[in-house]
Amino acid sequence: MNITFLIGNGFDLNLGLNTTYSDFVYEYKSTDSPNQNIEKFKKHIDEHEELWSNAELELGQYTNEFNKGEANKLSECHSDFCQHLVNYLKREEDRVDFEEHTPKIISAISKIEEIANCFNSQEKKNIDNIFSRYIGENRYFRFVNFNYTTTLDKCINIACNNPETLKSHTHGNKYKHEITDNIHVHGTLDREMVFAVNDESQIAKLDVFDCEYGEIYKNSFIKKNANDSYGENTDLKVYNLINSSTIIYIYGMSIGDTDKLWWDRICNWISSSTDHHLIVHKFKMPPKGLLQIEYKIDEEKYKDLILSKSKLNDKNKEVVKKQIHVTDYNIFSDIYKIANPKTISTIVKEKELVLK
Repeated sequence: MNITFLIGNGFDLNLGLNTTYSDFVYEYKSTDSPNQNIEKFKKHIDEHEELWSNAELELGQYTNEFNKGEANKLSECHSDFCQHLVNYLKREEDRVDFEEHTPKIISAISKIEEIANCFNSQEKKNIDNIFSRYIGENRYFRFVNFNYTTTLDKCINIACNNPETLKSHTHGNKYKHEITDNIHVHGTLDREMVFAVNDESQIAKLDVFDCEYGEIYKNSFIKKNANDSYGENTDLKVYNLINSSTIIYIYGMSIGDTDKLWWDRICNWISSSTDHHLIVHKFKMPPKGLLQIEYKIDEEKYKDLILSKSKLNDKNKEVVKKQIHVTDYNIFSDIYKIANPKTISTIVKEKELVLK
């Protein structure tokens, strides 16, 4: 049985890291600029800072600021933004002392075996029934990491070095539980970084790429093409992980348009079998209250949002809704805000690094 976790920036935010694009662009706009092109880019960000909370989409819109064939100038902005983003995220990642928090990390990763426990009796029964159908199999947990950071990697490595992290189950024979994959779908801070839009429709001015090497420039701007250009078959590997899953658990991901390709694929996966179940963690939901009305409405809206990213027809969307489960239970609560707080001295040092 394959259980696949899709992990987004919410994982790092849960650790207590300041890893949103809003956090980063606030710093980035104040960094030194090597030329007027980059200076103009930062001025644009400063004037439209609220929009840059969705930086990938905004970079696609920023193509409007260039003339036909000026992909090299656009690419210069793209590269400068990404390099500073890497430096910023590395400093944030360094705020976590993984060795100090080893017991909490082991406890948190062990919770991946308890994904059904947070639901009401009926939903829990539906998910447990799936597990019971695969009781005569090994249980494999796989991770698809949408973050550039390696915080999740480090947590998994610590947990895997502890033989007691995951259990096993017995059904005639003994069947192991094992973490087998951790794939960075958009690369890491050190290699094969993908910072791009979902498709050409999210690029405001395509004739920017009407130049020598235009296809190379354009491919770096579209996620699937950028992944393909690295020649590591990352897109295909993740696609196969999704299609071979029985349960998919989404944690810390916003249901945005720049990852629309993956939402559509996940919805197609759900619709391909009644045995396929999607569990989605949502950080903020209304209190359940006495009648749970607002909670149920919010739950329904979130399911609709996910399905709106797919090409399924309305009839199929209604059919698969019962296979989607939304929860506000934080499966990684044991490592909530374990990052060291930023002190005045560290803030001063970071400002000095930015201004160098």
